[in-house]
Amino acid sequence: MFKHNVAIFKFVIAALIMCCTPFRAFTQNPITGWIFISHTQKLHSKWDLFLDAQVRSVYKFKDINTLLLRSAINYNLNGNSSFALGYASKNDWEQEDNGTRFHPEHRVYQQYLFKTEFGRLQFTGRARYEQRYIRSEDEFLFSQRSRAFVACQIPVFAKKDFKKGTYLNFQDEIFLNVFHKNRVNNSFFDQNRILGSLGYRWSDKIDTEVGYMWWYQRENEGDVSSNVIQLMITSNF
Repeated sequence: MFKHNVAIFKFVIAALIMCCTPFRAFTQNPITGWIFISHTQKLHSKWDLFLDAQVRSVYKFKDINTLLLRSAINYNLNGNSSFALGYASKNDWEQEDNGTRFHPEHRVYQQYLFKTEFGRLQFTGRARYEQRYIRSEDEFLFSQRSRAFVACQIPVFAKKDFKKGTYLNFQDEIFLNVFHKNRVNNSFFDQNRILGSLGYRWSDKIDTEVGYMWWYQRENEGDVSSNVIQLMITSNF
């Protein structure tokens, strides 16, 4: 199983490299902030309940413009791999000249996640497939998107078993529109999020991180790059 996970990890890395094609000209936006809270609740030796919430601010932390609520049921194949089926609700509020416009989106998604270790380094890989229902005027438009995610946690000042202490985290996630891209941004490539953060592991159940994310997104009106400061709290009971 370990060799199988390593093979999958190499595949995801290769896919990310292949997807990082040269970007078109883009506009640079000021710093914004995200708060991300994630919790996994063990229900059984094989089953977990996953819940997370994300709040995003508009440029220069003026107001809240996005609330993302996500849940899933996880089935653990073993100590390193799991499958999940989930639902997410994304709610955007866009400021316009005549007031605020609300843009809701509903998602159903399937996910495979695996974790492995090389020495004290901890690696995570995730493949997620989303069915999106995006509100446009008076109807919901359907599209599908795939996401590939890799992350590495590096202990810095931590206990030998890495159950407590300071660590560095580096991660990258690629988003691809695989069905009805014309209903999103008319591009197979959707976005890329690269993050580096400093974290503290309070125990093997709670992590806290503060980091910087470079968020590149393809839009119909022109590509956009944003600077994001993110606070992330992760728990597992």
